[in-house]
Amino acid sequence: MTVNKRTATDPAPLLPAGSGRQGDPGTTPDTNRLTAPQIRQMLQRQWGDVLLQRLEVIGGIAAHLGTPAYLVGGCVRDLLQNRPAPDLDLAIEGDVRALAESPPLQQLHVQCQLHPRFGTATLRYPDGFRLDFARCRVEHYPAPATLPEVRPGDIHSDLARRDFTINAMAVGLDPTTFGNLLDPHGGRADLRQGLLRVLHSCSFLDDPTRILRGLRFAVRFQFRLEKGTRALLREALAQDIFAQLSGARLWRELQYLLELADLPVALERLGAWRLWPLLRPEPTDMESLLARIRRGHQEIDWFHRHCPDEKLFDAAVWLTILWRDIPWAEAEKRLHYWPVAGGHHILRDLRLLPDMPGALTRAGRPSAVGRLWERLSLPGLLALCAEYPETDIMVESGHQHLRRQRWLSSPLNGKELQALGLAPGPRLGEVLERLRNARLDGEIEDKETARQWLIGQGILPSIQP
Repeated sequence: MTVNKRTATDPAPLLPAGSGRQGDPGTTPDTNRLTAPQIRQMLQRQWGDVLLQRLEVIGGIAAHLGTPAYLVGGCVRDLLQNRPAPDLDLAIEGDVRALAESPPLQQLHVQCQLHPRFGTATLRYPDGFRLDFARCRVEHYPAPATLPEVRPGDIHSDLARRDFTINAMAVGLDPTTFGNLLDPHGGRADLRQGLLRVLHSCSFLDDPTRILRGLRFAVRFQFRLEKGTRALLREALAQDIFAQLSGARLWRELQYLLELADLPVALERLGAWRLWPLLRPEPTDMESLLARIRRGHQEIDWFHRHCPDEKLFDAAVWLTILWRDIPWAEAEKRLHYWPVAGGHHILRDLRLLPDMPGALTRAGRPSAVGRLWERLSLPGLLALCAEYPETDIMVESGHQHLRRQRWLSSPLNGKELQALGLAPGPRLGEVLERLRNARLDGEIEDKETARQWLIGQGILPSIQP
C-alpha cells in the first residue's frame, strides 16, 4: 500500500467523530462525561496539591502568552485509571520556548532544557519533578513505516496523530476552563472497556511500532484489541510491514517489550498476535521456554541482590534464553539487523552453550570449572543457570563463580614475583595464572603459602636470598 503525503487527520477513521462504536456491538456513545471540576478534584486527590498548583501556574502563564497548554497522552490515561503521577507531558499550541523560559517559571528556580529542533522542552523543578513540553503538531507519512514529517498544529490535530484512543485525550489547563477533558476519539469509553483501538485505518501501516506498543499496553493493563483494530493488525502483517521498518526502531520496541515485568505473559501475547517471527521462529515447546524465562527472572533478581554495584544488560540474558534452541543463523540474522550492544558476545555464548553442561560436569578441579565459566559472558552464564532448577548443582557452581571465584587472584603480583627472582616476560604471566589456579583449588591462601608452593613446583629455588 502506498501512502502519499497523508496527514494523521486524513485517513479514514474507524468511526465518525462523536458517534457510537461502529462494528462493536453493545457499545454506545459515552454520555457519562466528566466535568472540569471533577477532573480538577481527581488531579488534586491523586497527584497532590503541589502538582495541581504547578499545572495551574503553567496554565495561567500559557493563557497570558496566548499559547494554550494541555496535559496529554499517557498521563491523562493514568489519571483516569487512578494511577500515580509519572513525569507529565504537556502539549502547547504555540511557542514552547516562550512558555518554558517565562519569567514566572524562572522565579520558581525551574531549570529549562530546550530542544529547538523538535519543538520540545523539559522543565525540572528543584525537587526533581519533570515536565515535558511539546508543540502541538500535525504528522504526515510520505511512505509506510517511515518517520513522519511534521508541522505545527492545534490540540485536535495533535490528538489525531496518536497511537490508540486511550492515549488520545487531553486536559485543558486554561484558568477559565481548567480540567476540561478533551476526548474526541472516545478514549475514556475504551479505557473503561479495556479496549485498544487505533484512530484510523492506516495507523499500523504508518507506524508499525504501534503494534508492539499496543502489545505492551495489552500486557500492562490487561487490555484486548478491538475487533476492527485486530483486523488492521492482520492486514499490516499480511503486507509484511515490519520488513519496511529500520532495525534500530524495531530493536528499541522489542527491548521495551523484554523489559516488561511480566515477560511470560508478553510472550504469550506475542504468539496470539502472530508476532513471534519478529523475535525468533515460533517455539515448538512454549511451556519449556516460559519456564526458562521465569527462571531467568530469578537469576537476574539473584544477580542484582548479590552484585548490586555491577551493571547487567538484562536484554542480553533474555535474547540468549530465547535463542538457545534456534539455529545460530537465525540469531545472527537478527543481530546483524538490530543494533544490540554486545551482540557478538551473545553469538559467541550461543556457540559455547551446547557443550558447557558436559564440560562443567567433567571438570575435576575448581580452577578448571572457573576457566569454563569465564568463557561465557555474564548474560550467558545467567542464561545457562536459568536452564536448571534453582537448587541444582550447576546453578550453585555458577553462583559460586560470580560471588567469589572470579574475584580471586594470585596472592603475589608481578612485581613481587620479580623481586623473588623471576624475569619479566611471558613466563611471568604463566606463573601468575598458575598461582591463581592454585588458589582456586585451595592449595594456597596467602603470600607465604604461595612462595612455598612456588618452591615446591621448582619455580623458585628452595633457598631464597
